[in-house]
Amino acid sequence: MELTRETLHALVTKSGLWIDPQHTFVLSPDVFTVSRADADALGSFAVALHDCLGGIGRIAAIATMPTLINGAAWKKIGRTLGTGIPTRYASVQHRRPSGVPGICKVDFMIDTEGQWRIAEIDGHNKHGLGYSTVAAQVRDAIGYGGSMFPGVVDALVRQIERRNDPRLAIVYADQERFYEPELRILARALAARGIGVTLFREEEARVVDGAVFVRDMPVPARLYLDLPFMHHNQPLIDALFIGAASGEIDFLIPPKPFLGSKAVLAFLRNDEEDPEIEAILRSQIFARSLDLVRSYIPRTFFIETVEPDARWRRELNGTPYVVKETISYGMKGTIFRDDDGLEDALREAKRSPRQYVVQEEVVNRPFSFRSFRDDGSITTDGWFTRVTVHFGIRAVADIIVTARKDKKVHGATDCLQLGCVISENGG
Repeated sequence: MELTRETLHALVTKSGLWIDPQHTFVLSPDVFTVSRADADALGSFAVALHDCLGGIGRIAAIATMPTLINGAAWKKIGRTLGTGIPTRYASVQHRRPSGVPGICKVDFMIDTEGQWRIAEIDGHNKHGLGYSTVAAQVRDAIGYGGSMFPGVVDALVRQIERRNDPRLAIVYADQERFYEPELRILARALAARGIGVTLFREEEARVVDGAVFVRDMPVPARLYLDLPFMHHNQPLIDALFIGAASGEIDFLIPPKPFLGSKAVLAFLRNDEEDPEIEAILRSQIFARSLDLVRSYIPRTFFIETVEPDARWRRELNGTPYVVKETISYGMKGTIFRDDDGLEDALREAKRSPRQYVVQEEVVNRPFSFRSFRDDGSITTDGWFTRVTVHFGIRAVADIIVTARKDKKVHGATDCLQLGCVISENGG
């Protein structure tokens, strides 16, 4: 049967993702193809990433203990990884120092030489899981041959089933209402695999004697997807943090907001060549894992001064760079060197120690993809990509690619959302 725009449009519409027009995107008859070599490399990266995140968790925990630390490097780590994070998380984020996210999103850019470079490691964010689920459904409808990654739903189900209680709670904060359609998609996909899912917005919950109720029914799950930043239901916030601190409630994505900070990239790279920080990193992370993850990260520096003799100015002299807030997602808080707001961002960075990093810009390679016009005809254009890899525990769960004709790639109504297949013959 011939693949038409109407076929894909009906599929995505039925998923419920497009119930909000802001979630629409341009449909394409294409998928993103990765070579077997790249897929194998990502498999090795998955193991190294697990080691690095566990190591950063241990380092962050030690850095909060005044009786254990000594020296400026430890203090810098503690202050930096605590920047921008609500103080309430201090009571829970170091309870299991080695705990890593059950699903971790890493955004890669592919440069003009075909090298995969990390734009962001986000170990504290559930957003995108529903999009990945729909992209996989679209990929299957397109019917390309080739091997495929297992998928984010499969990765989550495997982890839930290991706990001998096939139930999961997904709570989203008031400011996350934009993501409700994709969370509903994820919840339905998990339910179809036998997981009992309770999905609710923070305002829908009430707490009675410490127990959380939603729609007048107790939430049966003791496993939550994550513990998001919430501000509008204090009894719920208290109940979840008390449960997290006691161990009564657990999370697939641990409540460690620092694992979503771009400061982690700067520490892992250690481009300042601080010998104390290097010793700390290698005390908690296997050398081979640190070196592998480090090789994917562009040069990244903390902005501690904007004076002309700052090291990052010397190191990146003549090299395009971007300024990034340490706690931000996607393209938010990202300013390119040729943007009008760069100088304002640098001034703000000087006023806000540890809240910004500067990173070597990855020159994004354009790819040729087809897309459907509104009338159903097909056009071929050059698109810049943001390759989002969701990693499960020491393995790749799946890949979804966002593509735009602008180098500032982010989800938008003019972007493509492409599923992924593995080719034995190249990408």
